Amino acid sequence: MFFMQKMTLITMGAGNVQVLKKTFQSLSPFCDEIVYGDLLIFPEDRKVVEGYKKDFDIRMIHFPFNYIFHNGFASTLNQLAAVAKNDIVVYMNTSEVIEQNFKLPDVLTDRYNCWYFDHATDRHHWYRIYNRHEMEWSGMIHEELVPKEGFDHRPYHKPVFRMMDLEKDMDHALKARVFNDVKEIVYFTNYGKLVDSPELRGATNPGWWKFATDEYESMQFRLRQKGTRLTAFQEGSYGMYWNAIHSDPEFEIEVFASNQGIEFQGDPKFLGKDEQNNSDQTVQARDTGE
Repeated sequence: MFFMQKMTLITMGAGNVQVLKKTFQSLSPFCDEIVYGDLLIFPEDRKVVEGYKKDFDIRMIHFPFNYIFHNGFASTLNQLAAVAKNDIVVYMNTSEVIEQNFKLPDVLTDRYNCWYFDHATDRHHWYRIYNRHEMEWSGMIHEELVPKEGFDHRPYHKPVFRMMDLEKDMDHALKARVFNDVKEIVYFTNYGKLVDSPELRGATNPGWWKFATDEYESMQFRLRQKGTRLTAFQEGSYGMYWNAIHSDPEFEIEVFASNQGIEFQGDPKFLGKDEQNNSDQTVQARDTGE
C-alpha cells in the first residue's frame, strides 16, 4: 500500500492491551502517530500501554471510565481526532488489523475527504479514514462520518485496505468478563438513548433506531440486573465499580450472549468471522449502520 502522506491512528479502549499492540503494529507502517483514548479499567493495563511508547509514537488522552456511557462514541472520537498532528486520521478498534493491501496509489489527496476499508465476508463499508478538518463523527452509537459545516462529502469509491478481527485477550478470565460488562453497559445505555432522546441520534443509521426500539425493554431489563455496577457508571464512581466486580457473586456467573447488536469477546459465535455464521443478521444490521 502506498499513501501520499502519513496518517494518525485513533483508537480507544477499556482494556485488551495485548491485542492492542497488534493493532498498533499493523497500522504503524502508515501511521506515524497514535492517539489512544484511555478508558482503561485496570491500572496495570495503563502501564502496558505506556510501555508501548518505546516502539510507537503514542499520545494517551485520559477519559473518565464512564465517559462514553454519558457522552457517546462520536464525542470521544472527535476529541481524539482534534489533537492529531496529521490531517488524515484512521479509526480502528482494538484487535482490528490490516489483512490485505490493495495498492491504491495517490488516493489520500484533497480530491477526497473520506475513505473506507472492507472485510472478507462482511459487505459493509467502514468509512473510518478521513480528513479531520473536513469530516467529523456524529451519533451516540454506531456513529457515522458527516461533513463539518462549510464542507461537502467527497468519499473515495474503492476500499483502501481489508480489515480483519483478531481475538481479544482471553488469558485473564476476570478482565475478559469486565470488558464484556463494560461494553454491555455502554452499548445498551447508548442504544437506549436512541429511543429516549431522538435528538441525540445524529448520523446513526435509522436501522439502528429500529433495532434499539425493538430490543429496548430487554436491554433495559439487562441493565437493571447489573445493580451497583450500573450505578457506578451513572455516578462516575470508579471505586464502586471496582468493588462490585470483585465482590458481586452475580457478576461471577453472568452470561454474555452476542447478537447482531453487540459482540462479546470469547463468544465462539463471533470468533471466526471468515465463517458465515449468522451472516444474514450481521450483514443486515451493518448494512444499515456502522
